[in-house]
Amino acid sequence: MRSVSIVIDQSTTASKVYLIDEFGKIVDERSHIHDKIYPRTGWVEHDPEQIQKQVMECIYELMKVHQNEINVTCVCITNQRETVVGWDEDTGKPVYNAIVWQCSRTHELCRQLIKQGYEPLVLERTGLKIDPYFSATKMKWILDHTQVDRNKTKFGTIDSWLIYNLTNRQVHATDHTNASRTLLYNLENGAWDDELCGLFGIDQTMLPEIKCSDEIFGYTDLSGILNEPVVIRGVMGDSQAAFYAQQCVHEGDIKMTLGTGSSIMMNVSELKPRINGLVNVLGYKMKADQTYGVEGIVNCNGESLNWAKEDMKLFSDYNELDENLFEKPTSVLFVPALTGLSMPYWNPVAQGMIIGIERQSTPRDFLKGIVEGIVCQLCDALSCFEVNDHSVHVDGGLSKNKQIMQLLADLSNRPIEVCNHPDLSAMGAWLAGSKKTDFEKTTRTYFPNMSEEVRRKRLERYHRAIDCALMLANIKKEEKDNETGI
Repeated sequence: MRSVSIVIDQSTTASKVYLIDEFGKIVDERSHIHDKIYPRTGWVEHDPEQIQKQVMECIYELMKVHQNEINVTCVCITNQRETVVGWDEDTGKPVYNAIVWQCSRTHELCRQLIKQGYEPLVLERTGLKIDPYFSATKMKWILDHTQVDRNKTKFGTIDSWLIYNLTNRQVHATDHTNASRTLLYNLENGAWDDELCGLFGIDQTMLPEIKCSDEIFGYTDLSGILNEPVVIRGVMGDSQAAFYAQQCVHEGDIKMTLGTGSSIMMNVSELKPRINGLVNVLGYKMKADQTYGVEGIVNCNGESLNWAKEDMKLFSDYNELDENLFEKPTSVLFVPALTGLSMPYWNPVAQGMIIGIERQSTPRDFLKGIVEGIVCQLCDALSCFEVNDHSVHVDGGLSKNKQIMQLLADLSNRPIEVCNHPDLSAMGAWLAGSKKTDFEKTTRTYFPNMSEEVRRKRLERYHRAIDCALMLANIKKEEKDNETGI
């Protein structure tokens, strides 16, 4: 019998489940795309029960094929961060849809808290800004806008929701990396912060127990699929899991994970003052080891291409993003602000825009303009880091596209080292759960091949477009202020 771990990677777009053997080889995998719900402009939700159901469907499909040849020893979880689920502890049912990290509904609450002078406190304790991106204001919104019993309401990120269901509602837990993204976690103490919980109106009894990623979180028989329960161990937020799998263990090591949104994270030996729109983060925390990092967030990379494909119908298959798309230049350029602008601008009300449209512009021009806007946004984020001359370690869906990676190397003027493994977030969780130190992986490096003059002009054009987007966002803000009398 082949010993395997079941590794759940629950992302913003899909739920994926892998069977990974004791040597780090993927035996098999399944995935299901879940619904994204947009009740209003800027609001983004998931159905948590659909997510839980699809995770179990993936597991069932894998076990049906492989149950006679494998021995399951562990269940690991990596997940989209900051997305919040609230549920009733008596019924186990969600009290509202999961509010996704992309959701900007709490923008006004964040503005009020900043105006009242709370951001220095939050920055000092958490390393993070007061921003709709993070979890605490989502929890407060649920408490303020739904009919819930505060004494029975439990909150968690997606990892907590899955653990709760996998353990038959017995365990309410999370790991340090997920907890550190809530605005309720004291980064130095490694615990929930009383004053921050009070600021956001969250009772600590609502929050999960915090554990190290390589601790045992509980036991599961996968709703009777297994004859005997196995441990749940190896729980990490997806960006930190990729950081761990990339083995960014030295000061200055930097990785970029390209998913629905993107995370750029650099190893630092100690917490540093926040600069250039970056936030301080917990890189990972095991029982015997931890590291810090600084992180830059980009909201809408893969999501911009999903929008171009699914809603705008500009292409039907990602294989169409090939060398033919990049053969001819285009004047069209896209600002990827479909859910606001994150670092270094942190403007949640900014909106996407397209410039350079001509009578001769075609759908292919629009598609190429979207790709270039995405890459320029990544370069903007990368330029905020005080980095050495080492390569940037890149993983995630967009990293599989050679043309996009070469454009990233050209416009960032840095070597881009792409890991060929299909899912480094899953592998980070597997490393923590199996207590391994590394696994076999191969890489390909893309080197800059663009003149400095061309590079500078293309980035300057993008920044002028950003200026336009920010100007329109300011007009929108002024109109809102006039309406509310602020």
